[in-house]
Amino acid sequence: MSGFLNNLYIGPKNERQQAVVDAFMHAWKAYKEYAWGQDELHPISRKPGTWFNLGLTLVDALDTMYIMGLTKEFKEARNWVANSMVIQQAKDVNLFETTIRVLGGLLSTYHLSGDDDFSTKLDVHRISKIELGDALLPAFIQIPRYLRRLNLKTGKAQPPKWGPDSSVSEVTTIQLEFRDLTFTTGNPKYKDAVDRVSTHLHELQKEDGLVPTFINAKTGEFRGKYYTLGARADSYYEYLLKQWLQTDKSENV
Repeated sequence: MSGFLNNLYIGPKNERQQAVVDAFMHAWKAYKEYAWGQDELHPISRKPGTWFNLGLTLVDALDTMYIMGLTKEFKEARNWVANSMVIQQAKDVNLFETTIRVLGGLLSTYHLSGDDDFSTKLDVHRISKIELGDALLPAFIQIPRYLRRLNLKTGKAQPPKWGPDSSVSEVTTIQLEFRDLTFTTGNPKYKDAVDRVSTHLHELQKEDGLVPTFINAKTGEFRGKYYTLGARADSYYEYLLKQWLQTDKSENV
């Protein structure tokens, strides 16, 4: 075992941890049987569900399976990413969800797996995350416009379908993944893109450091006077701390 977890035991260490693994496997077996490679499984109907057609459940679970020591399941899912995952497709995706679940899933698995038995797949894995990062970059071209959905093939980015505003948490909870993509590849364009978002947000007027729940997708200005630590704003504060820690407490974020 290598990578930064080379001194840690992978897999359950006690009965409580084994119970968690068993619960995961109960869900995973159903996903594999009824919705393999699809975004999600509807448990009552046992039908697959497609949102972005990127295998959300599978990619989201890669690092979990690795930590749980589920080698067989991890290899099967890893092979799907290498051989069946199609990123450049003419389909609109949500920037926030795709970043935290797919790009984040690819990055975390890349870091966790290091150069162990799955090293032959790392080159493919590396290409996948860079390809996805590049496909998502057009969403940042028109800052301060916050275009929350985009087509992965054409790069066309658009405002939300349901209204003129984006959730503040959506545009401020993508920084960790793009920054990590820069740290991993050495290419500054990913970090530069999300740093422009952060810089713009920091320059906007706040109420004792608090931000409203919405930001206009066209003007880049805050909308509304509703403040909360709950949904639509919560992860803005969470990611401020995590970005600071990500840079070894060396950057103002």
